[in-house]
Amino acid sequence: MQPGRVKPKFLRLLVRMSDQTSVLPGDRRVGDRAGAGRRAGLRNLGRIDVHEDPHQALAAWEELEQVASASAYQTRRWLLPWIEIVGRPAGVCPMIVVAHAKNGAPVALFPFGIVQTGRMRLIHFLGGRDSNSNLGLLRPGVQFDTADIVSLFRAAAVKARLKPDAFVLSNQPETWEGLPNPLSILKNQRSPSECHSATLGPNGEAFVAERLSADTRKKLRKKRNKLAEFGPVSHVVARTPDETLRIIDAFFAQKLERFRQKNISSDFENGESREFLAAACLSGLESGTPAIELHALKAGDRIVAVYAGTPHRGRFHAMINSFDPDPDIARTSPGDLLLMSMMEMMCNREYKAFDLGIGEARYKSSWCDRSEHLFDTLLGVTVKGRLYVASESARLRGKRFIKQNPWAWNAYQRFRSFLG
Repeated sequence: MQPGRVKPKFLRLLVRMSDQTSVLPGDRRVGDRAGAGRRAGLRNLGRIDVHEDPHQALAAWEELEQVASASAYQTRRWLLPWIEIVGRPAGVCPMIVVAHAKNGAPVALFPFGIVQTGRMRLIHFLGGRDSNSNLGLLRPGVQFDTADIVSLFRAAAVKARLKPDAFVLSNQPETWEGLPNPLSILKNQRSPSECHSATLGPNGEAFVAERLSADTRKKLRKKRNKLAEFGPVSHVVARTPDETLRIIDAFFAQKLERFRQKNISSDFENGESREFLAAACLSGLESGTPAIELHALKAGDRIVAVYAGTPHRGRFHAMINSFDPDPDIARTSPGDLLLMSMMEMMCNREYKAFDLGIGEARYKSSWCDRSEHLFDTLLGVTVKGRLYVASESARLRGKRFIKQNPWAWNAYQRFRSFLG
């Protein structure tokens, strides 16, 4: 075989192998996009709109956001600043897909984005790694079968200005607010990690006593007393712009120092992360409903721990946290003290759940009684998209194996530490 040449027989073999992976059913002539759209039809759906400008979808978005079962990460107040500050600079082109019923009413909205990865154009949920739960906004009572969803996705791929090669829809919960995720009927696989949450009770003090042993609570009281040697300990929620920016400064200083100590590279150093956090924390602050709510634990005037998250429909979605890495402060476990105070506060606010996000950690197992199963949907649109899906699907399965097996995860951590 000459360099740079692929024999037709070998190409046909690759395509047959890729057909074993998830693909938009019925779309066999993947190069004929328009023909695929005509053959599929839209069954129970009417018009499908695809918007690169999210503001063109605001009317449907507002209507569905009021009634659809979705997380804070699909709300306009959270996603709009993310798109402009984080998404676009990273090369994400918004692809807001709105499906209408035959009577013209919006029945589904998917906040997608297209990103160029090498030679591939991939469709992801907007929010990237900042989002812990990816969902569409679907009108309650509207039933979608597999053919409806496939038709919707195929029509969206045809209408998109930037033609995609594959859908890579990660970290989707199987259920949300007691309802099944309609996309779970498509072929999918378990995500590498779970999303952990705590079911809250009506009384904060009683909830803390239920989740933490008497010995653990005693140790935390001693640590709080030790921390008080640096100044009176207080839990504050940012209420003014000056307070907000001061807490954000403390968060980045703590996080970056922690990464430096552990020799971990991070994108926290880029300006977009700080700008997005500041914009989301300041948006709605005057009315007491910021897109991201900031919490801090202070010892005197010193900020020793930070937590931030988004309240939405009686659920607090924790997003980021940090603590002062100074050894004298760190040994008092300020992050644990702040989280305990926040849990008690959210119970007293009558919230129903506290999400601690994706990934495994000791402190999560202490508080959380639920592990939300997440799944990934990978759908090839073009031939090279199918090949990419086959490879990416295998990579994600391997990642899940490592993360869900303690011995494999510990070995990986040691290997990463060895490489520095």
